[in-house]
Amino acid sequence: MAKQTTSAKQPVFKELKNTFHFFPFKNQRAPFIVIILLGLIFNLTTLNNEYALDDGIIIHQNDHVIKGISGIKGILTKDAYESFYRRMNATDQLAGGRYRPLSVVSFAIEQEFIGSYKNGLYPSRCWDTNDNKIDDPEEDLNNDGVFNEVDCQVKGASIRHFVNIITFIIGVMLLFLFFRNYIFKSNHDLAFLAAIIFLMHPIHSEAIANVKSRDEIFSLIFISLTFFYSFKYMEDRKTKTLFWAAFSFLLALLSKEYAVVLVVLIPIAFYVFDQIVFNPKTFFQSKEFKQTLYVFGTFFACALLMLLVKRSSDIHIQPGQKATSSFWLFPIIYLIVGVFLLGSNKKKDFGTLMSWHFFIMLFYLGMRLVAVKLKPGVPDTEILNNPYLLATQQEQWATKLFVLLKYFGLCWFPHPLSSDYSFNSILFRTFKSWDTLLSLALHLGLLYAGFKLVLKKHILGFAIAVYFAFLLMIGNILMDIGATMGERLLFHSTIGFVIALAWIILKGFEKLPDSMNFTAKRVSFLFIVGVMTVLYGCKTWERNWDWKNDITLFLKDVETMPNSVLILGNAGARYIDLADTKTYVSNPYDSSLVQLKDLSINPTESEKGLIEETTAQLKYDLGSIEVYHVDSVDRKEFNKKSVAFLEKGLKYLKHAIELHPRYVNGYLNLGLGSYKLHRDRDALFYWKQAEALYPNNPYLKNYYTVMYNDLLNRGYQKAQRGQLDSAIYELRKTIILDKLNPEGFYNLGGAYYQNKQYEKARYYWQECLKIKPDHVQAKAGCATIVTVTVPTPAQPQGVKN
Repeated sequence: MAKQTTSAKQPVFKELKNTFHFFPFKNQRAPFIVIILLGLIFNLTTLNNEYALDDGIIIHQNDHVIKGISGIKGILTKDAYESFYRRMNATDQLAGGRYRPLSVVSFAIEQEFIGSYKNGLYPSRCWDTNDNKIDDPEEDLNNDGVFNEVDCQVKGASIRHFVNIITFIIGVMLLFLFFRNYIFKSNHDLAFLAAIIFLMHPIHSEAIANVKSRDEIFSLIFISLTFFYSFKYMEDRKTKTLFWAAFSFLLALLSKEYAVVLVVLIPIAFYVFDQIVFNPKTFFQSKEFKQTLYVFGTFFACALLMLLVKRSSDIHIQPGQKATSSFWLFPIIYLIVGVFLLGSNKKKDFGTLMSWHFFIMLFYLGMRLVAVKLKPGVPDTEILNNPYLLATQQEQWATKLFVLLKYFGLCWFPHPLSSDYSFNSILFRTFKSWDTLLSLALHLGLLYAGFKLVLKKHILGFAIAVYFAFLLMIGNILMDIGATMGERLLFHSTIGFVIALAWIILKGFEKLPDSMNFTAKRVSFLFIVGVMTVLYGCKTWERNWDWKNDITLFLKDVETMPNSVLILGNAGARYIDLADTKTYVSNPYDSSLVQLKDLSINPTESEKGLIEETTAQLKYDLGSIEVYHVDSVDRKEFNKKSVAFLEKGLKYLKHAIELHPRYVNGYLNLGLGSYKLHRDRDALFYWKQAEALYPNNPYLKNYYTVMYNDLLNRGYQKAQRGQLDSAIYELRKTIILDKLNPEGFYNLGGAYYQNKQYEKARYYWQECLKIKPDHVQAKAGCATIVTVTVPTPAQPQGVKN
């Protein structure tokens, strides 16, 4: 590299060079003990949590995870949402796909211990662990009074939450280890303060409490290890250290693709903290620059070739055809090209390290290209996946700038917090909006300051570089990520923020007047840290309780984000669930008085395969309440609470479809709530709207099956009681619900026949035979009508003589 030059303006921290100047630690074990204790205290409340938000998509709706260890191959070779899309009769909808297999592999390993199912499906009555065909109280794992597949899903949830807590603590310890050993060698106060602020920051509560967000935690662990071993390699130049640096980088990429920014951040860190030496003014004319350009340019060309081949493959691939796996071979070839053939640098130095990191990127890219498509399988016209779909170009960029300001504000003041910021929670901005202009000025200023501070080898320069490097990955600047913003997305950027905040706090105490003795400074410092701990802890505990399950999460967040379509839809759906849940609607003084009875589902043979996977869940969704051994007052109170929940749920759902008229889940749940309120016409209306938008939705088909059989049963019972007009009214709904099911036409014909409306009976039986020509009962009915309606010839009268 170029000759070293020392900057005269390099900052000096006189008071901060002693190890643990402000923190009263006597040895190097104490900081790790504090990190462990704080990590447990802040997050142990999540152990009682179940699952929330998109946990289900990645965990218990993912048949690769449910298979346990045997599903790992599928996890490594498929998109993270592949199983969910397949269950929903859909194709991939997110540009670039989602490939973060490492955390999903950990879920599969956990499932092996919790209880795996080799076919990837929960069996019927999976909650009946003793197989006695009785719903025992201890089998109601989520204690909601309902026995269904949810009880199987929440089994072992505390194990997953515990793993999240422990791995997060490990990640923070490794981050502190990197800070302490390398970039803040003489400022251990700064290293520890930055680490514990990161540990305590409430904006990270989502990453720990939301099990699916383990990808963020794993990413933290392996990014820290990549930095650690990269710096260590620059010291010892050992091949073993180089291997661990490269392997850690691969695991970081497999955790989350955001680790790709390390190929930029590692050189910046090396420069700022004096691991590499070059003069920025002369480097671009040097031999080293040409060498670097030659090596890195070759790797870039290799990656571009892989992407072009993949794009061509995606365009020409036939339906059902498997994607080519040849991308696995590309990185091996490039290894030979980049490391052996180029031979650009025989020494073990920075160039060798970065060559290996680029090779790892290519290897990861090969794995990713095998698993995902570059473009979604359907046009990205769903506004919940494409939040800027309805925005003009000006509105898009102005709103993206505003979102960056929101992120910056949440770093400093993490309140209020929300699980979702999608359409319509953030209104579109223009460049006339004051907050957009403020964000533009702020971030341009930070970028300029960061660039200048990096050149001066200032700690804040590195902090700003880390903040912006990860922010570019989540801010919809370089690429659209399918979301407006998200708190967990800020997880990596806050590494830069906590470094800067810790430096500002310590620098502030350094500037205190010399007349103030050291003990007073230390007490003041510890008081400030203590206040931060209490405030952060209270907010983190609050959010941990919110994240217990979907009910607690969305009923809280709908108050914070009353115009978020996703939160409104989920809050409405959860209120509909509550209508059948004993925990929330039964007599609080004697919960044993109230029980729930599921609606029976009697599918035809052709329908059994359709609803096999979701029968238990449907029983829960379409459950009807039956109250035993309670007086009329208790029964009335129970029903009143149920109706109140349903009405509130419908209110939220109606607001959701007002904001987003193509919101399929909104219509599905509006139909479900209406059905539970016995408003069949409303249910039919909303479900038909959903059908028009998403004809192959599996939940819709299953709802139709359940309602269809319920209507047949109602019609039969009313006909048995002689209420033929009412029976006909119920049965006419069946042919509106499903025009291709012959049973509705047959039963409607039977009701008309009993009502002595023979022509109408004939008509509907003939319609039945059009659908199913071999329908024996319909044929017999038509034959009966012929017999009944043929007039009897009049007998001739005798002639009088």
